[in-house]
Amino acid sequence: MTTASLPLAPTIERAVAPLDRLRRALLLALVRVPGVGALVARRDARLGVQSGACVVCAFTLTVLAPGVLFVVGPAVFGVAHVAADARYLVLRRELPRSWVTTIGVGCVALFALRVLEGLFPGRWPFAATETAIGWTWALGGAVAAYVTTRTARAARRARLAAPVLASLGAAAITHPQLARLVFAHVHNVVAIALWVFLFRARRRFALPALALLALFTFVLASGLATPFVDFAGANASRLVDESLFAWPAFMPQRLALGLGLAFVLLQAVHYAVWLAFIPQDDLRAEGTLSFRMSLRAVARDVPAGLLALTVFAALAVFGASFVDLHRTRQLYMSLAAFHGYLELGAATFLVVRGA
Repeated sequence: MTTASLPLAPTIERAVAPLDRLRRALLLALVRVPGVGALVARRDARLGVQSGACVVCAFTLTVLAPGVLFVVGPAVFGVAHVAADARYLVLRRELPRSWVTTIGVGCVALFALRVLEGLFPGRWPFAATETAIGWTWALGGAVAAYVTTRTARAARRARLAAPVLASLGAAAITHPQLARLVFAHVHNVVAIALWVFLFRARRRFALPALALLALFTFVLASGLATPFVDFAGANASRLVDESLFAWPAFMPQRLALGLGLAFVLLQAVHYAVWLAFIPQDDLRAEGTLSFRMSLRAVARDVPAGLLALTVFAALAVFGASFVDLHRTRQLYMSLAAFHGYLELGAATFLVVRGA
């Protein structure tokens, strides 16, 4: 499929042509700067700098404008990063048809479950059902990887992964509401781990950014940074309320607020991983794609119907955010919850199989 087969594709390509000209001029200027040319041309060096700068920027914004980062991220990048999950974990991988079908069924089932929960709250143990489906899906990834490869390495990895996934799944089903909350936080880390272990060929270039991220996460979660956070800014009160009331009563407020701030940081980095770092590491070439090349690559990877649905959903979330920002964010976070299990299940399959 080419972008010519998509509605308005020629118009879109013409629209981004000025951006490509600006990009080219900027790259040529950077290449001439001593010491900067290597950062532009070499992926490892470029991503090392980009990932470190991203972590520093995300931490700075978490401290200076936590409420803005809390709500703007899902409104602008939410749908796009869910689509990137499917693109880089499923559509661009050579997967057995049976596993692709399982992924599709799992996504639809978990999405439908959240819709039903919104329409009929309290009529069914939705949280327990969701965690049961999600962790069974992840366990199924280990089994499917072994069944479709039948290698000794896959067998060893499946034997290691299955008991861990089964134990975590059992614990999640026993405490489903708490499990949902914990998983919402942890899945941000899952994406970062996927980038480092599945997509990053030379992991040492990611170590500085990972070290900074671990440090900043600790500083936020422990409460050390709390006195310096601007809680008077836009939407910060919403972040505080959701952080304090999401956790059970036994959770100290200082820790709950710290975890909320850490979530904002990790969510921002999570978006960058899917929309900037993984796309670069999944390329064969060292350079980056132009805007028009990126459009063509998306059109090749994503079926037209799914691409149209993604664009519609992204525009709907963005537009609805101007009408009711917080309600839109809550609805998005609920309906998009399936993508955390998509990451977990797909990652389990790829790790056990050997990517």
